[in-house]
Amino acid sequence: MRKTALFIAGIAVGVYLAKQIETNPAAKDALDNAGTKVKSFANAVTEGYRQQEAKHAKPSRAKK
Repeated sequence: MRKTALFIAGIAVGVYLAKQIETNPAAKDALDNAGTKVKSFANAVTEGYRQQEAKHAKPSRAKK
């Protein structure tokens, strides 16, 4: 029962926040800006991971 109540409360809070963001242009801009920053951060982490992976990758030797 408690999980259901928390689920319904989460939906209600989500709907309320979505309406607030739609009606407030400054909040909408802030949300868009945050989304851009998160994508930029995720791309930087991915690039760093790939660089480290490439640096530590050992070339395989062919057996003779």
